[in-house]
Amino acid sequence: MIAFIADYEFSWGFQARIAGLSKTSPSFHYPPPTTFLGALAETVAKDLAIPESKGRNLMAKISDNLLAIGFRPLNCIPIKYSDINRILSIRISGEAGLCPNPQDLKKSFDSPARGKTILCSTDGEAPKIRWFLVFKDNSFDLDGKRVKIDESNFWKIHRVGSKESVVSAVNVEKLTVQQISGVVYTKYCYPIEGLKEIDRRGRWEFEVYINPYEPSLPDPLSNYFSGKKAIPFRIPLLKGLEPESKVELLDCVAYEANGEVVVGCRK
Repeated sequence: MIAFIADYEFSWGFQARIAGLSKTSPSFHYPPPTTFLGALAETVAKDLAIPESKGRNLMAKISDNLLAIGFRPLNCIPIKYSDINRILSIRISGEAGLCPNPQDLKKSFDSPARGKTILCSTDGEAPKIRWFLVFKDNSFDLDGKRVKIDESNFWKIHRVGSKESVVSAVNVEKLTVQQISGVVYTKYCYPIEGLKEIDRRGRWEFEVYINPYEPSLPDPLSNYFSGKKAIPFRIPLLKGLEPESKVELLDCVAYEANGEVVVGCRK
């Protein structure tokens, strides 16, 4: 097993919208675990010249190798909002006609409200979020190529979410990790399945994410809409006391490195 702890500064916040609600869908409180894995996969693909057509296969391999992933805010509070964006309107059927159409520009554009999340700093510094990931191994095979994940991949992550969601890595550590069970304390987000919550300090909320531990081939969106691979996560909000949760692990395990504990899965 190998663990990585990485801290990222956000320039303003991020855009990672909840799919399937409407064209004016809101944003998440924090980038979902699979969004961060996608950002990590992008750096791996660039290093090894893996084409975009193999992106889902790469994500599936990373998910299969993943034992734990969690995040926690270091100095920021998420604030969700929506703003108006001008977008191309695409219609492929209906009596109103097809669009976009250069002969009818009024029907070729739309301006829905799109959800975004601002990360407000609590100390005057750039807002930071810490991720804690644990892998079974730091390398695996993909279509005859040996793929290796190391610190350089985390340093190269430049966005988490849409292309406007710019981040900068400020600290990356590669650590040895040990598996623990029983009752643990964690400050990181965690899936609520397979454990019993005993006590919580600070403020925590729920968000539903795609299960980051199971490959979502061939269609991750269908899995989210149907709820087949969507699981609720308990997420920390840095309002007042620093969030910390005491949980009893039943059908899952936790991993500890440098005094940090993240709840993961058995594989």
